[in-house]
Amino acid sequence: MTSAAATPLPRPSMPDLAGHSPSATSRVTCLDGLRGVAACTVVAFHFFYAFAPASFIDRQRVGIGLFDTPLAVLWNGYFAVAVFFALSGFVLAASAPKSTREAPLMIGLRYFRLGVPALVSSILAWAWLTSFPEAARDVQAITASPWFRWTYQAPIPPLSQAIWEGAVGVFVNGTTRFNNPLWTMQAEFFGSVLIYGSYAVLRGHARPWAMALGLVGFTAFGLFPLAAFSGGALVYELRHRLRDHALAGSLIGLAGLILGATFPGHAAGPGTLAYAQSWLGTGGLREIGALLVIVAILITPPVRRFFEAPPLQRLGELSFPIYLVHVPLIVAPAAYVFAALAPLSPLALAGLFALTCLGTLALGALFLVAVERPLLAVLKAVRTRGRARLAAL
Repeated sequence: MTSAAATPLPRPSMPDLAGHSPSATSRVTCLDGLRGVAACTVVAFHFFYAFAPASFIDRQRVGIGLFDTPLAVLWNGYFAVAVFFALSGFVLAASAPKSTREAPLMIGLRYFRLGVPALVSSILAWAWLTSFPEAARDVQAITASPWFRWTYQAPIPPLSQAIWEGAVGVFVNGTTRFNNPLWTMQAEFFGSVLIYGSYAVLRGHARPWAMALGLVGFTAFGLFPLAAFSGGALVYELRHRLRDHALAGSLIGLAGLILGATFPGHAAGPGTLAYAQSWLGTGGLREIGALLVIVAILITPPVRRFFEAPPLQRLGELSFPIYLVHVPLIVAPAAYVFAALAPLSPLALAGLFALTCLGTLALGALFLVAVERPLLAVLKAVRTRGRARLAAL
């Protein structure tokens, strides 16, 4: 979420991490790479939940399997979304309003930043579903995946409903069955209001204390997305205290993966270990794990350099488009091919996954050029002009 839906990540002034104090307008490129990897994780999660759901719907696992290890980070979409929310909190804190008068402008622009891509992706999803209206139903009958209950099946609602749900409905209701990942748009917008509103009225040392209180308070009330936003902003506020330490960073990162990336659903007993496992990866621990992973990347030079690699930077740029376009491809053309060729061997399923990933990258690149970049340019111009007018007043 800037998560996939964030603007470019500004690099904080961290002389202990980079050996110098870069400007506030530079980028935290390692977190851009993390965002790209998280987007790919969501793609893997939705694909295999749709076409090979058995391990995903097993809520009484026993023993130790891959889903109970940090390797589950590669397909744990729940954890990836928690990372998105935490990254959004970090980014929004860095771009917060400079005054209370700026807050309405920034919140309004944030709505368009989220709403325009959501609208376009909803229309795209409607087009795919209309072209393959029976595909999702056919695959659900074969795999019994409960994930398809979040996808419209024939008869497909009209385009007007897709427009309404993409532009307004997902922010009001927090869900849509045209493109189900858009449920995060409501959390993204509420988190934006939280951070921008708080930063508009708070100054100095009040900000980290407020974000720490938000992290604890929202977690206690089960409002985990807002807790992640608060936690991400807290990491931004405390960035100057971070120091490079490869060993500590590795341990922190491993702890974050165990707490958050371990897939939920392990049987709750008997025994202390099984009971503890049953809590790993659940709401609250996921968000804490995401924050620990972000901190670990920031203070671990080898890991930081890995996420700064050019291929991952490209994925970071494509992360929001990837997030928005992959589900329509899965529930329509990929589902059609799966149903037509079923049963698929593991090798054939891997081939379909590879084709889906390539299609997602291609469509995401088109979305980036046709929607993402033009929108960001327009919003930047409006923000610059709006701030100038406010300053003149």
